[in-house]
Amino acid sequence: MVRWYWLTAAILSVVAQGVRAEEPVPAIDPPPAPPVLETQPTFLERLREGPMDIPAEGPRPNQYGEAMVLPPLVGSASKFPSVQMGGVFQITSVFYSQTETNRQVLKNEDNLTGVEPDGTGIRRARLTAFGSVAENVDYRFQFDLGGFGRPTVTDIYMDIKEVPLLGHVRIGHYKQPFSLEELTSFRFNPFMDRSSLFIFHPFRRTGVGFFDWTEDGKWTWYVSGFRGFNDFYGNDLTDIGGYGLAARGTHCAYYENEGADLLHLGAVYSIIAPSNSNIQFGRFGGNAPELGLIQGQFGTSGFRQNQSMVNTGTQLTRYKDPITGKSYQGTDYYQDFHLETAWVRGPFSLQAEGDIVPVSMNNGQTPIFGGGYIFVTYFLTGEHRTYDRNLALFDRIKPKINSGKGHPFGGAWELCARLNYITLDSSGVKGGTLLDPTFGFNWYMNPYTKLTFNYIPVYLNSPEKYGDANSPSVRSQANAWGLQAQVDF
Repeated sequence: MVRWYWLTAAILSVVAQGVRAEEPVPAIDPPPAPPVLETQPTFLERLREGPMDIPAEGPRPNQYGEAMVLPPLVGSASKFPSVQMGGVFQITSVFYSQTETNRQVLKNEDNLTGVEPDGTGIRRARLTAFGSVAENVDYRFQFDLGGFGRPTVTDIYMDIKEVPLLGHVRIGHYKQPFSLEELTSFRFNPFMDRSSLFIFHPFRRTGVGFFDWTEDGKWTWYVSGFRGFNDFYGNDLTDIGGYGLAARGTHCAYYENEGADLLHLGAVYSIIAPSNSNIQFGRFGGNAPELGLIQGQFGTSGFRQNQSMVNTGTQLTRYKDPITGKSYQGTDYYQDFHLETAWVRGPFSLQAEGDIVPVSMNNGQTPIFGGGYIFVTYFLTGEHRTYDRNLALFDRIKPKINSGKGHPFGGAWELCARLNYITLDSSGVKGGTLLDPTFGFNWYMNPYTKLTFNYIPVYLNSPEKYGDANSPSVRSQANAWGLQAQVDF
């Protein structure tokens, strides 16, 4: 027994020594290497290697001295600034037929024949960039290659959001708070051009304004102060007059069935002191009647346009007639009292607006001009006009079935008719009176493609001699047809 005991002990001892021999010896860490100093690549190294990677937190201060790709767009985790691109173009054809009397009354120094020319061309060609530079600052930049200035600035502004008491503050060159028809983009209006009321409104001006809406989407308001005139680039220089104020308030009385049933009500007031005390209603054509094109660049010998058939000429400006010797003292200011409404009932809609425009002249006279329109539309394919409650305007039409493979005649089909009236005759000022209904058809092939046809019979009562307040009134007639193809993106 003793012998077995000692033998077992000897074997266990040998095994234990072998296990201990196989245990690894703890490694000794090597001495730390000297720190490597971070160096910036030289300019030539960057040319060879390409743009430097920009850290997520943005460029380091010493990088600002070198040319770099925009940090937010390449290699940065920040979402600002953001940019989106868009645009729209319209290819338009217009055709006129006139009575001889109509041609005679339209003769003037700019149109020696009085003929409204036919034509085909690019009515609008716009490019737009918009986005945000911060959570509370948006921007929009848009110009038109088809405008009078070739190119012409349309929108250049910034919106500061969530401003206490004011809501959204807008600074720059933008649409003023005028008219449901004007604030609604031309892309979504049912006619080729806006009504003749456009003559009275400042439309786009450079200024500062604010707008907001209630959380339930029933009320909106928009107030703006702006320059009384500007060139095609948004600029206005004058020390006589040159300021305006406009305010618009709207109420959506009801909004049901996702906008298929709604009633819109609104009112606008403005007061404008025109730059240099000069104002000419109807100076630019295309809105009385509401159809026209331009050719060439304004102010050059090659410029032509379909002229407005109502026009106050120089009667409201600082002017002395070289023939009669009569002096016109200009305009101190003019006001605009405007009402608007729209009703949508499924595929049927009705819209109407009206203006009363008293003009305070320096000679003490106060002519009162005015006008209005009413139109109806009906979608044969069952769609309805889309209403934006936050901005109180109409938005993009969305066909139930787009035109395409298997549905060549798909899309939304719309019939529309408008009755338009405007008068520029009052208190010794004779600019003419126009009554012109419009009959139209729209084919929205998809939400971004629209084909339009308009027919306008024109009934004009105007001075026999264009722009002459002492000339007897003459009645004349004309007809206008228009075709238009539009794509926006």
